[in-house]
Amino acid sequence: MASLYFRIPLDEVAYVRAILEGYDGVAVLIARNADRGEIEWLIGEGMENEADQIATRLIEETGMVPIPRPMDWK
Repeated sequence: MASLYFRIPLDEVAYVRAILEGYDGVAVLIARNADRGEIEWLIGEGMENEADQIATRLIEETGMVPIPRPMDWK
């Protein structure tokens, strides 16, 4: 399963989660340490293009920034 990682303003996490939930099966948002604003999207099989399109819009809208996988995440 593919993943995307982002840093996001803390006040935007719930909004991004709600948007992703509206696209059933595209991705699931995991916030391993919400205090740091780092999130992971677990991408549904075959949904990479849709996830990229949603991410592009949310990057522009929320200030979300793509990041590499945080080193301290297992």
